[in-house]
Amino acid sequence: MTTPETPRQQSDGGVVVSELALAKLAGKAARTTYGVVGMHGSPVQRVAGLFRGSLAEGVHVELGESGQVNIRLSVVMERGVNVAQVTATLREQVRYEVERNSGLTVGDIEVRVEDLRE
Repeated sequence: MTTPETPRQQSDGGVVVSELALAKLAGKAARTTYGVVGMHGSPVQRVAGLFRGSLAEGVHVELGESGQVNIRLSVVMERGVNVAQVTATLREQVRYEVERNSGLTVGDIEVRVEDLRE
């Protein structure tokens, strides 16, 4: 496992993208998904968020063995939404935005629904 600041390089060798930048891309995409009302970070993540920025809260990014980016999201959803449908849309939205903006391939996207709010 690496720190969020560890850069990741594309296979063509031309672009370096840090895990922190990838986490911010994923966090922004997650927050704009219908049915997601917020992100949920652990107390340690919240303290780290003071230094990393709030867009990365509730997002963990790792580079997989095959060179793919794996993302773990901890989200808070709106009560009354279809959780399965919102989760599917969330995965699609995050995958699209991260791949489009970074040029990297996204592998697994794990979504953990931490809470439901009005």
